[in-house]
Amino acid sequence: MTATPMIGKPVADAIVTKVKADVVDLKERYGITPQLTVVQVGKDASSEVYLQNKVKSFAKIGIAVKPHTFESTVSAAVLEDTVSALSEDKSVHGIMIGLPLPLHIENSTAANRGKFDIFDRIHQFKDVDGVSRHSTAELYRGQLERLTFLPSTALAVSRMLKFYGVETAGKRVVVVGRNDITGKPIHHMLGGRMGNATVSWCHRFTPKETHDDLTRAADIVVTCVGSPRYQLKADVLRGGSTVIDVGTRVDKDGNLIGDVDFDGVKHVAALLTPVPRGVGPVTVACLMENVVRATRFCAGEDVRGYLL
Repeated sequence: MTATPMIGKPVADAIVTKVKADVVDLKERYGITPQLTVVQVGKDASSEVYLQNKVKSFAKIGIAVKPHTFESTVSAAVLEDTVSALSEDKSVHGIMIGLPLPLHIENSTAANRGKFDIFDRIHQFKDVDGVSRHSTAELYRGQLERLTFLPSTALAVSRMLKFYGVETAGKRVVVVGRNDITGKPIHHMLGGRMGNATVSWCHRFTPKETHDDLTRAADIVVTCVGSPRYQLKADVLRGGSTVIDVGTRVDKDGNLIGDVDFDGVKHVAALLTPVPRGVGPVTVACLMENVVRATRFCAGEDVRGYLL
């Protein structure tokens, strides 16, 4: 058996075609050019690659991307004030926080301001990555017809599964990783009313034996780790499974790589996303879609709800 590669380009192309038409429509009806502002803190190689790709690809279809960069020593209070100002700025339609944030912001406590305080300063109609209190509550409730924003990576995974004909209802799914814009929302999407799967969640405190038992029993495995300490191998998968590789990082040679041992897993899985050319292009396209949604909200339209 050799897995069918789940190439992201045809999925992304269909989304981008619609986004292009929407950008033209916004210009004609309101005289608006959609603008995404990215708040980037410090230097993370994979995040910088993602940002560079966004700037180039968004410009091609008429969406402006404006980075706001800060040194890694910046305080949470400064970021909160910045995001609050951007939320009030009528020229800014979408706001995105580049992750990961420095440890002094990631590791917040009751006494210290942190990343969730920053996320919650994003206006609900500008929260294109779905990280604010409002967006996460909507996702938790799973009311598809009322959702303001779905996180772009989780939306991309859902679109990939649908395009390649992978049913999730009643299936056994393992999600590996629990960060705020990949593992958490993917878990809720697939295990909630949108996916109706039975989902197990693995993370750094999951014993290896437990992880391996779960992935061997899974119909679908989604990895969202992005760390050299983790690699999904063929010997912990069942034959004919679907493997979605979301976690990415840049190796010492400057190559973008994923969580999955592609050369080994391709002989076990039925469907497998490569890195690059897999989920990444679809994530970018879904973010474009969310920026257009945000622009419509800012123009006074009510575009709540998603068609998956």
